[in-house]
Amino acid sequence: MFRPSHPFLSPRYFGVVALLLCGIPFFTWADDFFDSSQWKATDNVVENSFQPMVFNAKDTWYDSHYWTSTGWTRIGKGWFHPDKNQWPTLSFICPKEGDLTVSGTMKKRHVAPQTNGVVGRILHNGRELWKAEIDGGDAVGQSHALSLHVKKGDMLRFIVYPRGDIACDTTGWDPLLAYADGEKYQASDSFSTSLITDSVWRYEAETHIPSVAIAPSELETLRSVLKTSVEQGLEKPVDVELWKGILREWKRDDAFQNAARHLTQTRQLLEDLYPDPALPRARLYYGILANLEKNPDPDPLVHYLRIRVLKRDLALSNPLLDQFQEILFVKSRPSSYNHLVGQYFGWRAQKGGSLFVLENPGKSLACRDVLQGKFNDGSVLEPRLSYDGKKIVFSWVRVTDSPKIPWKQAWYPQETNERETDHREYFHIYEVHTDGTGLKQLTHGNYDDLMPVYLPDGGIAFSSTRRRGYARCFWWGFGSRWNVYTIHRMNGDGSNVQTLSWHDTNEWFPEVGHDGEIFYARWDYIDRDAVTHQNLWKMRPDGTNPMAVWGNATPDIHCVFQARPVPDSRKWLFIASAHHSQTGGPLCLLDPAQGVDGLQAVERITPEIPFPESQSREVPHFYHSPYPLSEKYYLVTYSPHPLVFEPGHGVENGLGIYLFDKFGNRELLYRDPELCASNPIPLLARETPPVLPSFLPEHAPNEGRMFVQDIYQGLGSEVKRGSIKQLRVVQIFPKDTRDADVPPIGVAREENGRAILGTVPVEADGSANFIAPAQTPFLFQALDENGFAYQTMRTLTYLQPGEEIACVGCHEPRSAAVGASSPYFNPTQAGSMPLAARRAPSKLDPGKLGGRPFSYAEMVQPIWNARCISCHGGDPDNADFKKCGIDLTGAPDGAFNRSYVFLTKNASFVPRFPLRNQIQVTEPGGRIGALGSGLIAFLKKGHYDVSLTPEEYATVATWIDLNAIFYGVTDPAQQKIQLQGRPIPMQAMK
Repeated sequence: MFRPSHPFLSPRYFGVVALLLCGIPFFTWADDFFDSSQWKATDNVVENSFQPMVFNAKDTWYDSHYWTSTGWTRIGKGWFHPDKNQWPTLSFICPKEGDLTVSGTMKKRHVAPQTNGVVGRILHNGRELWKAEIDGGDAVGQSHALSLHVKKGDMLRFIVYPRGDIACDTTGWDPLLAYADGEKYQASDSFSTSLITDSVWRYEAETHIPSVAIAPSELETLRSVLKTSVEQGLEKPVDVELWKGILREWKRDDAFQNAARHLTQTRQLLEDLYPDPALPRARLYYGILANLEKNPDPDPLVHYLRIRVLKRDLALSNPLLDQFQEILFVKSRPSSYNHLVGQYFGWRAQKGGSLFVLENPGKSLACRDVLQGKFNDGSVLEPRLSYDGKKIVFSWVRVTDSPKIPWKQAWYPQETNERETDHREYFHIYEVHTDGTGLKQLTHGNYDDLMPVYLPDGGIAFSSTRRRGYARCFWWGFGSRWNVYTIHRMNGDGSNVQTLSWHDTNEWFPEVGHDGEIFYARWDYIDRDAVTHQNLWKMRPDGTNPMAVWGNATPDIHCVFQARPVPDSRKWLFIASAHHSQTGGPLCLLDPAQGVDGLQAVERITPEIPFPESQSREVPHFYHSPYPLSEKYYLVTYSPHPLVFEPGHGVENGLGIYLFDKFGNRELLYRDPELCASNPIPLLARETPPVLPSFLPEHAPNEGRMFVQDIYQGLGSEVKRGSIKQLRVVQIFPKDTRDADVPPIGVAREENGRAILGTVPVEADGSANFIAPAQTPFLFQALDENGFAYQTMRTLTYLQPGEEIACVGCHEPRSAAVGASSPYFNPTQAGSMPLAARRAPSKLDPGKLGGRPFSYAEMVQPIWNARCISCHGGDPDNADFKKCGIDLTGAPDGAFNRSYVFLTKNASFVPRFPLRNQIQVTEPGGRIGALGSGLIAFLKKGHYDVSLTPEEYATVATWIDLNAIFYGVTDPAQQKIQLQGRPIPMQAMK
């Protein structure tokens, strides 16, 4: 961990201060900057992004199949239709050099005088050749006959835009391109139904990216201001292209306005960095600032630029920057699909970029490719630096040229990893020295291994799909590969890969905290909303004691992503991201000591940006991959463009690297004209966090021990001591079929399959002590004397082989938990020890309903068969059935059976946590369960001579308390057996 030196002691300023004190000017005029020809070079800024369309062979429109993208963007044979946000683009790649004539007529195919009409453009290599606007009722249109000289590979694009609403905007346009030698290309004659790589035609969708053009006069004003600033004593700049980019940033940010705000921020920054105005460097800054405050330049642009130049020099004088001379970063293209999970599939990556080092941050754009061009045919993801600052570990995937769009005509995996014959595009983990030597691949095989981080003991933690499984709310567009990645670890050489997390859904961004534990984002939605909880968790480096750190019941921030510990602080810097978008959002500081839930623990560093999705989908700009230098100063990645939500992908060059602070000052360090630049990491050695020993015994059986000190802690004051008799342990099965609700588990939808592992006794003082299987995800239910759940856990936990863990109670802050096998577990003297601690641990009692996946047809339906179907048997000749029409038989009814479909129609009759419910915290008392069930109340009240035994009541209650599931598993063949009322064996973890 590095600590700032005193500003005046920074070696960077020894020479400057000495020369100032001697009265000797320290600068010399040199042609390499102020007289550089780059000042007059054309400002080439990419304004638009073009993405490939896909062919829709199912539908026809205007006598043609068509190519499409999102929304209503379409191109058919001889016609176009735009969407509001994407515009159809017919692109022609010139096959040879020559003189070319481009002719055609753009006219409305859907003639509708009351509509807005459209705009057409023809571009040659991005330069506009022709533009026309036609009204909604214009069936004649406008024609063009353009002559130009083209070179082989030149791009001509024909684009149709809406002039407002997009209703009735289908537009006819069939360009003819003719070379002088007679070779002709008619668009409709070559209309293609597949992506032919050697075709001269392409079907694309244009997305507008707002750009900023800098006028020559503005550049000249900047050059003049920089000269004056150097004469005043500020540092001489060296890189014209960097300063042109800086000027573009300033114009984009506020159009050279808001000088007063920047003046205030400059003073805030100055007083924070230089609280002693008497220091020589401080005197320089205070003097220039005072002059700007008292004597503003009459030219508003000059005044603005002088403030910004001063503020930038001041920001770069931060002593925290003197701790390192270079910054490691990534150049890449954004994923082809924006979603919290899908953006990190190897097969969704786009080719381009590498791992780079910025050699003179803030002064120059000069950088070097650490991988020396060897990895340009793929995509680098989330590098991390070793604690000694000498090695880099990162993920990389080799990328093919196949179309990467969410439609079946594009490449997407159609088999699970083990069944594939085409094993392309998996992320694997690599290591390289910072000087580019020692490159080696650490992981192999047919799984995505990503987001590695060095552990203090020399190992590496990472996320991987090796645990195998699917999320419960996906579809075929996410591919048929296993798409759930959870935390794993391996030795530093790639050997001994171990699954640390047995959670059923995804986990991201493992990071080591100051205490040596692994922190990460975990997607947690057991019987809860699938969108709102991807927040911060932690575990020990051996995978023991997983617990929520913050946010597991806070929906305001959907995703706590890219969290990093702040040096010399208990706080974490993170990005508040969205579920259905690329990673990005406002910058936030988290102080877990202020609470395990709630926004009182969060400080919004950029409050002008809404929490994506939870507050708004209109996110005009966003941050990404922050690196804290302190609680106030950070390296960040920033995009001035709006956050792009599913299914699109981000702007190709949208992200750049900046220095940022809590006062709102953002200074550009690096931007690439073609690619995103992200993941800045100072190249320096850091203090290694403590190595946490593992207390797991070697060669332990696949089980562990759990101890609950007092289950009443956290259950509320209403529960009477002695009323909780048992603890039920319920296994959660990860989903092993691809699509959401295919096949369904129950009416709540997108549920987990589950099985009762067994129950254990709870002592009179609330303590419990028991053995449970390891490497198995499970949750707990606190049961009363009748076997009804008073409280149900809506997350899961798991044990490592040989792990012994203790917790204080039920739903108490998990930070109060202690490991029973660790040296920190120090029970009091025997006479005051909890009752369960005085005996051997209990073994799980599966009872009649446990030891196999739960099945309504097997376990509950027999009760209705014995007690109810004499009247409710579905027999049309039965008088009682004729009277009520209620069929409680086990006859199949869709995916379920008739009794299940009838009983679950009313959610108050059979309570459950439904799909997308917003019940963040379950109040004790079992209201959403058997204790609050209208069915149970109805049966207890009495219905004619029907009377259930206590065992039957407990069975019905257990079914309801398991969220009223019908099946216990997702495998279709196993469900077929369960539907017949037959038991199936316990499902092994993948």
